[in-house]
Amino acid sequence: MTPGTPGPEVLVAGAGPVGLTTAIELVRRGVRVRIVDRRAQPRTGTRACTVWQRSLEVFDLMGLPIGEYLASGVPYTFRTHHFAGHPPHVRDAAQSGTPYPRPLLIGQQDTVAMLTRHLSSLGVEVERGLTAVPVAQDADGVTVRLETADGAGELTRAGWVVGAQGPHSSVRDAMGAAWEKQHYSGTQLLQVDARWTGSLPGEPSHCHLFLTREGSLGSAPLPDGRHRFYIGVADTGRTGDPEVEEVLEAARRVTGVGDLEFHDARFNWRVRLYNAVAGSYRDGRLLLAGDSAHTLMPVTAQGMNTGIQDAFNLGWKLAAVVRGEAGDTLLDSYGAERRPVALALAERNLRTYWGGTGPVPPFDRLYEALDHMGAGHTGLPLAYPDSPLSGRPDGAAVDGAADVTGPVAGDRVPDAALHAPEGRLFRLIGRGSWNVLAFPADPGDAESAGLAAKELAATVRRAGVTARVVGNAFGGVVGGGAQTLADPDGALRAAFGAQRGAVFLLRPDGYVAFRGGAHDGAALERHLETVLGRAVAAAH
Repeated sequence: MTPGTPGPEVLVAGAGPVGLTTAIELVRRGVRVRIVDRRAQPRTGTRACTVWQRSLEVFDLMGLPIGEYLASGVPYTFRTHHFAGHPPHVRDAAQSGTPYPRPLLIGQQDTVAMLTRHLSSLGVEVERGLTAVPVAQDADGVTVRLETADGAGELTRAGWVVGAQGPHSSVRDAMGAAWEKQHYSGTQLLQVDARWTGSLPGEPSHCHLFLTREGSLGSAPLPDGRHRFYIGVADTGRTGDPEVEEVLEAARRVTGVGDLEFHDARFNWRVRLYNAVAGSYRDGRLLLAGDSAHTLMPVTAQGMNTGIQDAFNLGWKLAAVVRGEAGDTLLDSYGAERRPVALALAERNLRTYWGGTGPVPPFDRLYEALDHMGAGHTGLPLAYPDSPLSGRPDGAAVDGAADVTGPVAGDRVPDAALHAPEGRLFRLIGRGSWNVLAFPADPGDAESAGLAAKELAATVRRAGVTARVVGNAFGGVVGGGAQTLADPDGALRAAFGAQRGAVFLLRPDGYVAFRGGAHDGAALERHLETVLGRAVAAAH
């Protein structure tokens, strides 16, 4: 930072996928950001190599140009399950209702490179070789010591600090947040990226999961022609990165394939498994995201994805607070929404992982359950119905009505085609503001549209809120400060289940914050005041 220039409004500690996502989301919303990382160079290795559908949606909503990124990865097409005593079971990885129906298999270093390039295009460079250690915070900001590897350092000031440093977090230490590890004792995870030969069953382009009495083995194709192998077996007591032969021997034992061979292997490492979730994600002006907030066993490929979605959730909220568009109570919703996600994943990891030690899982029952597996791992069904940001009309039971279709408060917004320059709803939401969509009772009647606009007149006066009345054919402005959005084929109305008319408040991260009837403008206004706090009151 140049002497004499003002300190950052937000200092992001950590330049992995989570820290970079946080910084991008803040910078694109007009926040002055500084991002530092203790490593002199970006971390090497494919590491977290599965990017699930919701994370790809997040990149889309952020406006990232990810065409080249998608092209450089491998689509995750099918997963074949090989359970002891049963024939292979193939499941399609595709999900409907999203512009990204399939996950992406790509090395973490490529995700970091894509995010770093985009942050640089926004005018912010990562400062390397610096560890951020918060010293003290007060009502106006945080004093931080930036330490180099040789122990030298400088003091700086930042309005807020986000810790995205990984499991070993100086920001979490400064917060004094609880960090209790739940060890999965008696087992270990061995991993390697390698080309292979032998009689390993199944289509090589699929992802595979083997469950036998000896443990578990998963594999996934990588862009360079190698495959990631991750093998859960009983702990041998060995330490340090395993030799390739140790990983190969474990793979042969679990799969029963004696002629399996690895070639051109790299990135072989050993993991002793544990989960940990911070007791709090916020202490005043200090916040946690990603592995600093939760370290999850890398057996369900959720750690990086969960962290990216943390960063997206936090970024727009912190930007609104920094820019004076919301009171800082908005940040309380961050931990309220995201910490339960991490706790649920930690519980799921402990419940579903098999590493060749302890009681043997009931393979028959697990195999039968494959046909009933949900899509929770994709991130698409995730909802925040109990969030303080999720509201409904006073005295109404819209969310509980048996005949209500489409999203309700807390649900993810469905992407839909638009008859507008943006082309898709995600492109419109991704501009970064709150949005109100009003569906009049009669989509083809201009008078009905005018009534809907009048209902929203008080709301559209609120800073940063854009209201649009959705109808069949009318265009332009219908009064009350509302814009119109053409929906001539009724696709948007159908996607939102708004056939009888409705009003929706859409959050900047693509979730529904409020659903009410076409005449619930007053209830919507009260909810906005609750959500945005002092800033809304000041906008009167």
